[in-house]
Amino acid sequence: MAKKKRGKTFWQHIRFQYKLSILNEKTLEEVWAYKLSLLSAFWAGLALFIFAVLIVSTLIVYTPIKNFLPGYLDVKARNDIQNNALRLDSLEEQISNQDKYLANLKGVLRGDIKLDSISVIDSLISVSPENVKASKAELAYRAQYEEDEKYNLSIQPKSSNGEKSIVFTRPVKGVISQNFNPSIKQFGIAVAANANSPVMSVLEGNVIQTGYLPNGTEFIQVQHTDGYISIYKNCSRILKSPGDNVHAGEALGTTATSSDKKSIPVIIEIWYKGKPVNPSQYIVF
Repeated sequence: MAKKKRGKTFWQHIRFQYKLSILNEKTLEEVWAYKLSLLSAFWAGLALFIFAVLIVSTLIVYTPIKNFLPGYLDVKARNDIQNNALRLDSLEEQISNQDKYLANLKGVLRGDIKLDSISVIDSLISVSPENVKASKAELAYRAQYEEDEKYNLSIQPKSSNGEKSIVFTRPVKGVISQNFNPSIKQFGIAVAANANSPVMSVLEGNVIQTGYLPNGTEFIQVQHTDGYISIYKNCSRILKSPGDNVHAGEALGTTATSSDKKSIPVIIEIWYKGKPVNPSQYIVF
């Protein structure tokens, strides 16, 4: 009976209503009144707490605020931020180089910077070439030099029909993972190589364009002699800029890697007089 009485007393206590009134100080007239019990105050506080939790959860899930909380930034967004930072750094460097070039050009046009010149020094002794005979050492050096230059790839011998026979250098060490197929707009071949491997120029030429691809990688385009153009896609850390002269076998960049540190196949394209050709017919991989 005592326990039942205490339980009834507690229930009556929390349901006992209190009156909250606001009075006019001068007339003591009741302006506003509200009845409140401990139980109703508890339910009101609980409802307010649940409403606040719902509002905060909605803001975190459906708004960009979640990106500022630790652990909520996904891998794709982190990679996008890193790639955009690298692009911004490359653009700043390119703008700086262009500003320096324009400043030097203005200086040359104004006459502030003198062009390079070669000073000629007259000698008191005039030597006739006919009177100078080659020594044995010089003749031996000439013979050795001519023998070495027979196998120099920079010297392009002419074929029987009068055209130059061009020797292409392998641009990257790897295995062909996708063949040349213009019918599906595959104008080059894809070469699977190791991560961070060098991507080299197939011939001597001049860099005419560099840029970014939609997948976040970079490309570089090189103009060669006799109407050849080579394009290297899915690269990273491009080492050359437009206008640079490159030699056959010189590194242009490195192979790119995906978010899981796997190498992305490099796409090699060879264009001859505006038309794509199969690189496998020119390059031995």
